[in-house]
Amino acid sequence: MYADIGTLLCGILCIGGTIFAVVGVIVLMLVNHNRSRGKTTVLNPNWPTVTGRITTTRVEETVRTRPDDDVFFYPYIEFEYMINGQIYKGKQAVGKPFNLESKARSTIAQYPHGTSVNLYYNPEKHEEAKLLLR
Repeated sequence: MYADIGTLLCGILCIGGTIFAVVGVIVLMLVNHNRSRGKTTVLNPNWPTVTGRITTTRVEETVRTRPDDDVFFYPYIEFEYMINGQIYKGKQAVGKPFNLESKARSTIAQYPHGTSVNLYYNPEKHEEAKLLLR
């Protein structure tokens, strides 16, 4: 009789522990997803907008610290905009890093040099602006 209770208790603990671990992993994944999503949006959607102009596009390669590190390519743009007669410059990565340079180049091709773009800027720090990504 005691062996049956011990086996039952062990089974309940094993199943309960497994369920607890699975729920924990799901919660951590949701938290990570929400944090990642927050980093890709405009800092404050209530910031005013201003028209800017793309001045430079480039693809940057990650710096490898070890020979076996993967190489990633980041598409970057630089832009300028004017507020109250003052010209400001900004830059930001667009999209995500790619393991193929051609994919990064196709991303920045959407932002040709000289193109007008809408920017959101911080009304308290005009040098802080972000492009709303396509």
